[in-house]
Amino acid sequence: MAIDANVPLEYRQFTAGLTVTNSTNAKIVVDCQAPGVASAITGETALPGESAVRQRIRQGGCRVIGGSISSTDGSAKSLLIYIGECLTTQDTTNTGTLALTTGSVTRVNGSFITDGWRVGDALMLFGPTAAPNVGSATQANTGALAVITAVAATTLTVNGTPFTADAALPSSARLFRVAQRTRRAIAANAGNADATPAVALMGGTQDPASASLPDTGWELGSTNALIVALVAAASALPARIDVMAEAGLR
Repeated sequence: MAIDANVPLEYRQFTAGLTVTNSTNAKIVVDCQAPGVASAITGETALPGESAVRQRIRQGGCRVIGGSISSTDGSAKSLLIYIGECLTTQDTTNTGTLALTTGSVTRVNGSFITDGWRVGDALMLFGPTAAPNVGSATQANTGALAVITAVAATTLTVNGTPFTADAALPSSARLFRVAQRTRRAIAANAGNADATPAVALMGGTQDPASASLPDTGWELGSTNALIVALVAAASALPARIDVMAEAGLR
């Protein structure tokens, strides 16, 4: 019997909000979706002839199939959309202490080279999956974009001084290699004025690789995340830019 592994296990909506307090630091909208066993649906019963409900197995990853960007900001803004791949996760055994200087990331155990980091990669720091947008005691470090200029086993050197020193990142903090997918122009009050619609997350001339068809989308593996950042900070509170992504989980 053929198995269609492309069929989503379930659908979810993911959201993130960007305000002036984020400045131009990025946030994760759709986080990594790990393989595992999904809990039974409430009220689900076993199939005839079976004694227990069948397990729903997650293969990991998801497909982003749609979404929107809305704004309560009275000024036009631009949004950068990135696809990230988690290459390094803080772990007592595999990395030891992960730490930041103003221009580098260091570890005690393991190797950034083995993890797959390369000169020229763009890097972003995020927290664990339970709190992805809290990756450092200094919040300005989380979601900051840095470009790697040198790779050694225990040190990643980055261009300039994008970080504030942090002697120990929290348990399960993650380092993502990111690549920009596209950029979206967001009109003032998009989605919050009768004559100004919300902006589509996907497709259009800015992202021609995403056809406007029901069976296409952005495919994310189990170590990938969808990440967004403003090109220029939002206006003063309460202005905000809301990003919503619809995804079929694997």
